[in-house]
Amino acid sequence: PRRQPPPSPPPQLRPSRERKPLDGQEVHIPRGARRWWPDESIPRVTEALREDVHTSVSRQPPRNDFSSWQMPFSPMLRSGRRNPICALGECGDPTCPSYRPKRPEVREAVEKFVLEKCVSYFSSDNPLDTYASIGCGLLAQDWILLEKLRRVGLLPARAIFVELRTARPVIKCEGAELPRAGGGINLRQTGFMGHLGPEFAFSAHVTFNHPTAESTLFEFCNDNGADTIFVRVGGPGALGRLNFGICVEDQCYSLPVEDCWTPGNETHKFLFTCGGTGVLRIYLDGETIATASARPPNALVRSTLLVGQPAPTAENPRGSATYSGSAFRGLVSKIQVWDHEVDWLCTESMFTCEVDRAYSQMSQWFSGECAIWTFGTLAAYAAVAKSDPRFAADLLVKIDVHDELDGYDDFVCEALGPRGLSLVLGGPGTSWCRQGGGWCRVDNSCDILDRAEEKTKMPWALLGSFPGEPDRHFSVEGSAAACRQSAAHRARRRREH
Repeated sequence: PRRQPPPSPPPQLRPSRERKPLDGQEVHIPRGARRWWPDESIPRVTEALREDVHTSVSRQPPRNDFSSWQMPFSPMLRSGRRNPICALGECGDPTCPSYRPKRPEVREAVEKFVLEKCVSYFSSDNPLDTYASIGCGLLAQDWILLEKLRRVGLLPARAIFVELRTARPVIKCEGAELPRAGGGINLRQTGFMGHLGPEFAFSAHVTFNHPTAESTLFEFCNDNGADTIFVRVGGPGALGRLNFGICVEDQCYSLPVEDCWTPGNETHKFLFTCGGTGVLRIYLDGETIATASARPPNALVRSTLLVGQPAPTAENPRGSATYSGSAFRGLVSKIQVWDHEVDWLCTESMFTCEVDRAYSQMSQWFSGECAIWTFGTLAAYAAVAKSDPRFAADLLVKIDVHDELDGYDDFVCEALGPRGLSLVLGGPGTSWCRQGGGWCRVDNSCDILDRAEEKTKMPWALLGSFPGEPDRHFSVEGSAAACRQSAAHRARRRREH
């Protein structure tokens, strides 16, 4: 018999390169970032355990809903040991085109696409040292990608995850009934001395008493009263009015909203946010009630952080009748302040336990191999990457994120390293690579993913049992005419019989 040639190694496999040293304690934690350290008392993952985990991973896991996440990894391994990555999850929406229990081939195609791009793009002259992922949830998809990169010798030394659920407030306090003898609540008492801006968020539970004059819910500014972030409350002639405003140098922007509160015992939950692009938003009891564009506030330390009282000025000094009359009347409780934009779920600490557990398991799995970092928003990460090249992304991915992110393309280009590559697979956004002093678009077409997304966007009527190919140029007028013609035909048949 003819001798068969020995099997050749996979074409993607490349010799291991000298790895970049991990970030140590000496690396300063930048604003908006969080470092996830592994527990040194727990032994590192062995090759035997890693192989046990990989053999237990199912290509098409069963549906396993957990707190709105799909959990693809079972709590126990086939060997009977506890699964060290069981807390990792991904999108749990069954209608999502890349929902793994229904369509595992879509996730496989995405992973293959990313891996092939990386193998062809990165080399010893252009190493993959920093991996970044946007909107990564509970990290299951990122774990799979990083393990595939390990197999081809491209495991990065640093992984950065931009996920809103990792955000934590910089100020929290219980609040109080206002007004009171000492004036409003001075949040400086908490010891916070950090910057606020260009992103910002303030939330509180508020009960409104009947006002005697226009008052201030909160006002954060510097010594000369400039660079102010504030919310004014309407007086007796403007019940129900709030005005969320920002003053940047000599320019002021405001977002007024009417009929959003009434005097009485009813408590409302408010959230006021400003994004990195200057978009102002007001949330009331979980719903967005107003949005406007403005210039984002400057990033600076504001010496005045008052709740329930405006900052004193030369025209309105502390102790004057006018100053006392502008105090808020009511209860302001559960006060939280962030130095970046958040959404409503962050104010209720939703998913906090799940997120902490997932990121702890991720850092433990890659202990000694990859440093794990998180940022609450893309704007915060882009600002750090721009100022500190160590955090600039060599590979930045956004997979299965269907929400529109304000300023996404601009922030991504700022976050990329000198030869960085960004890939968008599923959802809005453009893929880029950095070349020289500019950026070039990258082809991110993935046929299997594109067909799955196209199918989910079809009108429901096109998904029935019709002969032939579905008509993607379906029109309401044509359908109505066909229905009229069919009705006339049925009436003619009845008359004939």
